[in-house]
Amino acid sequence: MLFFLLIIPSIFILVRTVSIEESNSTTTFSTDKLPMNGPFLDFRLLPYIGNGHLATVVYSDFIYMNGLYNGENGTSHRARIPSTLNWKFKIKSRSSLYTLNVSSGIFIESLENDEVRIERRFFASQEYTELLVAHVLLIRKAPTGRKIVVPVKVHEHITSIDINLTVVTRNPQYVLLSGKTREIENHQFQAETLPIFVYYTPLPIKGFELDQEETNRTYLFVTSIDNNQSIAKQSFDYATIDQQPDDILSSHISRWNDVWSNGHIDIEGDNQLQRQINSAFYYILSSLPPLSTKSESKQFYGLSPGTLSRGGRSGEDYGGHSFWDTETWMFPPVLLFYPTLAKEILSYRIALRDSAAYNARLFGYEGWRFPWESARTGVDVTPACCPEGRLYEIHITGDIAFAARQYISATNDQDWLLNELGGELIYETARFWGSRAIYNNERKQYEILAVLPPDEDALPFKNNSVYTNAIASLSIQLANYVSCTTNRTVPPKWLDIASNLYFPFDNSTKTYLEYEGFNLKHTTIKQADVVLLGFPLMWPMSDEARQNDLLAYEPLTRADGPAMTWSMYSIGFTELGDFDKADQLFRRSYESYVRSPFNVWTETQSGIGAVNFITGVGGFLQAILFGYGGIRLKLDQLEFKPYGHLPDQATKFIFHGIKYQGFVLDLTIDNKIYEIFVSSKNNNNYITLVYEYGEHRGLLKVNDRLSFPIGTHLIIRRSVALCP
Repeated sequence: MLFFLLIIPSIFILVRTVSIEESNSTTTFSTDKLPMNGPFLDFRLLPYIGNGHLATVVYSDFIYMNGLYNGENGTSHRARIPSTLNWKFKIKSRSSLYTLNVSSGIFIESLENDEVRIERRFFASQEYTELLVAHVLLIRKAPTGRKIVVPVKVHEHITSIDINLTVVTRNPQYVLLSGKTREIENHQFQAETLPIFVYYTPLPIKGFELDQEETNRTYLFVTSIDNNQSIAKQSFDYATIDQQPDDILSSHISRWNDVWSNGHIDIEGDNQLQRQINSAFYYILSSLPPLSTKSESKQFYGLSPGTLSRGGRSGEDYGGHSFWDTETWMFPPVLLFYPTLAKEILSYRIALRDSAAYNARLFGYEGWRFPWESARTGVDVTPACCPEGRLYEIHITGDIAFAARQYISATNDQDWLLNELGGELIYETARFWGSRAIYNNERKQYEILAVLPPDEDALPFKNNSVYTNAIASLSIQLANYVSCTTNRTVPPKWLDIASNLYFPFDNSTKTYLEYEGFNLKHTTIKQADVVLLGFPLMWPMSDEARQNDLLAYEPLTRADGPAMTWSMYSIGFTELGDFDKADQLFRRSYESYVRSPFNVWTETQSGIGAVNFITGVGGFLQAILFGYGGIRLKLDQLEFKPYGHLPDQATKFIFHGIKYQGFVLDLTIDNKIYEIFVSSKNNNNYITLVYEYGEHRGLLKVNDRLSFPIGTHLIIRRSVALCP
C-alpha cells in the first residue's frame, strides 16, 4: 500500500490510495478518443455516473438531482445544477484513455506525457448518495529533481437558469452554494420552490503539482448535494474529514459488487452480448437508489426514458419526466433481480396519489388516474405540443396497476399491501376503470371510448383500444384477487366490466384489431401495441390469434420507431419457435440503437430522440429474460420453459439471483437442458414452495438443483394460495 499527500488548498492530509484492478473486458468500455460533434464533445454519446439521487453526464456542465424540477406544469424539467466536476487538464498528452467501468460505477480518464501520468476517477457514491467524487492521481514519469506543474482549465459556474443560487461560503475547505428553484411546478400540489444546497471542494484553479522529489500525489474533490443542508454538510464532512479517500472508493466499489452479486446475467460464448447486458443493467441501476447506503431514506421520484442524467430543458430527453416506460419497459427486469428497487419505483406513484385522485376528478371520473407525463408533483406535465397524450393516453393507469400485479406475484408483500398503500394503489386504479367504462346496449358489452393506445400514431384518439381494454380488465381483476388481504370488496359492476369489455377482433383473419375500425392492410403504427397482449399481459388467446397478431403487426411497424418495440416481437416469435425471425428482431432491438464507445442508447435508429434511452434497455433485457430465458411471472406461479435456442454465439445463459416469494434462484440454460438451483431464501419473508412438471410434484428447498430437458414446462408456486 502506498501513501501519498492529498492536497486541498492550504491543507495537507496524509492518505492511502487503493488500486482498481483491471476488470473483465465485458465490464469496461474504453476509447482513446471521445465522441465528437464537429469541434465539440458529443454529450449525447457520453456515459453518465449516478446513484439514484445524483447523476451527471461526464464532462457536461450540469448535475441533476432526483425530484428537483423547475418550470410550471408542461414546462417542468429537471433543474440544472452547475457541474463542479467539469474541468480539463491542459497538457499535450502522448496517450489518452477514457474508460467506463460498469462493474464499479466509475469513469476513469487517463492522460500521459513524458513527464507525468494523470488518472482522474469520477463516481457517484453508493455509500452516501449526496456525494459525487473525483480522485486525481499524479504519477511522475520524469526523473526527480524538478517540480512538475499540470495546469488546468477551470470555468467555475455558480449560476443556473433554473435555480437562484448564492455563494454562502467560500473558504479553503469548501464552497457552499444555496438556492431555490425559480418556478413551482403546480401551486395546488407544491407549496414553495425547492431548496438546494451544494458543498464542494474548491476547484483546482492553480493546477496540480508534484514537488521536486515527489513521485506521486493524490487529490480529492468532493461535491455534496441535497435539499437538506445538514445532510449535505454531514456527507461532505464524512468524505473530506472523517474518512480516508481510499475507504470511500473501496466502500463504493464494494456496494456495486453487492448489486451485481444480488442479480446478474452471465453469457458464455458471446462476449459482445455480455457487454450489452452489463452496460444495459448499469444504465438502469445508476438511476435507481442503491441496494445499500448510509444515506437517509429519500422519496424516489421516478425513472425517465433518458435516465437521471438528462432532461434539463423542456422537450429535451422528455424533460426528465416519467411515462409508461417506467412500469412497462424498465420495471420487469428490475423486479426479477432487485424487488426492493421495484418497490421504490411503485412508491413514486403512491407518493403522488393525491394528484392522481385530483386528475381523475378533473376529467369527471373516480379513483386514481395517473398522468401521461409526471415529474415532481404528479400533475400532468405533458408539454403543450402534445395534448393528445395528456387527454387520451390513459393506459398508463393500467400499466402502473400491472406493475403492482407483477410485484405482488413475485413477492407476496403483504406489508406493502396493508401498510404502504399498495392495496390502495391497486383498488383506486381499479376504481378509475370502473368509472371510465360505459355500457353499449347494442353490443351488450362495455367500452372505453376516446383513448390513445400505445401506438401514438393513432391520432387524435380512438375507441376501444384493445391494449387499453385488456389492461383495464387486468387492473380490476387484481383488485379482486387481493381483496381477501386488503378487505376492499370489489363491486359486482367492476367485475362485470372486467369480464365483458369489448375487444375489436377481425374474424376473417383471426387477428385482434388495435382499435375499433383499424385497417390491417393500410395502417402504419409507431410501436408495439397489440403484440403486448401476448406478452407482457399474457392475455388469454388462441395460439392462432397470437401468431396472427405477430405476423400482422410487425411489418406495419415504422422502421424508425423506438428501440423497445422489436424486443416484444422477438419474444413472440421465440414462443412460436421461429428462432430465425426471433434472432433477427432481437438484434434489431439493440444493434442499431447502441452507440459506441460507451454503449449509450438512442431512442431511434437515426439517433434522434432521447438518450440514454433506458426504455430500449428495458425492452432488450426483457427479450433476454422472457424470450430466450422462457420465464413467465403469473399471479399464482412462476413458470420456466426455455426453448433451447440462444442468440448469436451464446452457448449458455446463467441468470443469477432471480427472486421469487423469498427464495433466490439461479437459472442455467444451454441448448439441451436447463437447471434451477435454489441458492438461498430470506428467512423473514418466505413460505414453502412446490414445483411441478408433467405428473411430478415436489417441495422446493435450499440447495436443490433441478435439471430438465429443454422444452419442459416447470411451474413453481406457493404451497398455500394468497387467498385460500
